[in-house]
Amino acid sequence: MSRFQIYIRVLGYLKPYRVRFAAAAVCTVFVGAFNALPALLVRYAVDDVLIAKDTGMAFALSVGVAGIYALKGGLAYCQNYLMYWVGQRVVMDIRNSLHRHLLCLPLRFFDDKTTGELMSKVTYDITLMQKAASSAVRDLGRHFFTFVGLLGIAIYNQPRMALLFLVVIPPVAFLIAHFGERIRRITRTTQVKMGEMNTLMKETYVGMRMVKAFGAEAAEEARFARANLSFFRRIMKAMRVRAMTPSIVDGIGGLLAGLVLWYGAGMVIRGEATPGQLSSFLVAVGMIYSPLKSLSRVYHTLMEGVAGGQSVFELMDRHAPEEVHPGGRKMEGLSEGIRFSGVGFSYGAGAVLDDLSFEVPAGSVFALVGASGAGKTTLLDLIPRFYAPTSGRIEFDGVDGTEFDLRSLRSRIGVVGQQVILFDDTVAGNIAYGAGGEASSEDIESAARAANAHAFIEALPDGYGTQLGEDGVRLSGGERQRIAIARAILQDPPILLLDEATSALDAENERVIQEALDQLMKGRTTIVVAHRLATVRGADEIAVLDGGRLAERGTHAELMAAGGLYSRFSAMQLDGDGENSAHSGVPAGSEPAPFGEPDGAS
Repeated sequence: MSRFQIYIRVLGYLKPYRVRFAAAAVCTVFVGAFNALPALLVRYAVDDVLIAKDTGMAFALSVGVAGIYALKGGLAYCQNYLMYWVGQRVVMDIRNSLHRHLLCLPLRFFDDKTTGELMSKVTYDITLMQKAASSAVRDLGRHFFTFVGLLGIAIYNQPRMALLFLVVIPPVAFLIAHFGERIRRITRTTQVKMGEMNTLMKETYVGMRMVKAFGAEAAEEARFARANLSFFRRIMKAMRVRAMTPSIVDGIGGLLAGLVLWYGAGMVIRGEATPGQLSSFLVAVGMIYSPLKSLSRVYHTLMEGVAGGQSVFELMDRHAPEEVHPGGRKMEGLSEGIRFSGVGFSYGAGAVLDDLSFEVPAGSVFALVGASGAGKTTLLDLIPRFYAPTSGRIEFDGVDGTEFDLRSLRSRIGVVGQQVILFDDTVAGNIAYGAGGEASSEDIESAARAANAHAFIEALPDGYGTQLGEDGVRLSGGERQRIAIARAILQDPPILLLDEATSALDAENERVIQEALDQLMKGRTTIVVAHRLATVRGADEIAVLDGGRLAERGTHAELMAAGGLYSRFSAMQLDGDGENSAHSGVPAGSEPAPFGEPDGAS
């Protein structure tokens, strides 16, 4: 996409606000013209007032100047306000479009991008576009019409001398365009550095507990200083080019002014021009370099905006939204079950899952176990189609998942993971997220009670109205987990995915949360991922994954009797639990039994 096409695309966002933009453009024309008028009035002030000594003309010129500047001031206010309003609205619309596009992209896209890089596009890149769409457009029109007006006055006063000036315009325009292209290229590298710096800041602030635990403040300070210095150097490259253009234009202007003064003085001496004409011409030539230099700055700002637009539009054009299939089947419930038929998946090189075939009956509890990296979490991610299988199919009641409206399918699947995501919102707002943000206070409280969360919520400073902070920082791990369970209860999905939901908790929190999970799992088709085998022994069926393949299937008792991978995992964990209990004072095997099983059940 060319620079012109990018800028035209940015200006395309002006269409809904074309009336305000047209009004601002009209004001711009008059403001630019009024800026040039003083150069014309100099001619009459010299010839008709100072030389002719006409007091009436002096009064008329004085009133005219006062009126012109008063009118120009009013028009300039309207121009500035309207142009800023339109520019800010355009940028708001572009930012909304980009954010909407990002929300619709598949998870694969976010696997390859850093948060800092995306934040840089939404903030820094669009800020560059903001200048190009508001102040640059305003200044471009004002300085252009001032330049045209002054050039017209110069030609009106002395056409022959104006030819000298016209000779200079092409090389100056070439310099402005050349330096503008350099600024655009430098800005592209600056955007990358800003993304890297945003990523570094996010990592540091999110991991502040770890930074302080290792006393790494100085190391993080040095790391940020290096990134900041690299960004500064890129910025200064652009500033160096920006500063160079006006200086070159000034040098050319000074040379031309000297030639004009020498040639014009000769014309006045020979009687070929009046002193007023020469004075007016010299004032016009002197004034014309101010808008010319300003046009160079405006053009450079436009090139920065083009670089920002290029980055934003490339992201929007190159990465297609995930196919949500809005005209597909609506997912209502699950009466038969979920069937995996020859399912395989790969993130790129090497298969993560390979030829998986099994069925999860409706209403049953199905557990997935295996070593780290076996593909358990990836398998869960395929069910709500966070990722699409690279081979095979996943069916719901005999219907391929690809035939469903994706939003409808996901609305019927609840997910509770080890890493709970909470928003900087109230407790009630976080729970209501499970119902699309709309739920009565009674329903929210009922879900919290079912999740064993009501008691600790009531003890918070503002109860359900307590602001949780970024990622629920004001809550403990167990409390965060119970908020997530309440959210899933309020969603009321027929399919439930539990990914290590209790693995990071102490025994007391695990017991409380397991009770909440038992409540949540009633009447639902549940697929559980767990490393701790004690938490899945009551499942209706357990599948053991090994290297992305299905190694074993059966109940806890059947798999223990088979003496395969599952029994070996169980033996290793029993040994580990025994060692841990020796240190903690908790006897091995005293964990709460899952899914409502009595202690010691097999």
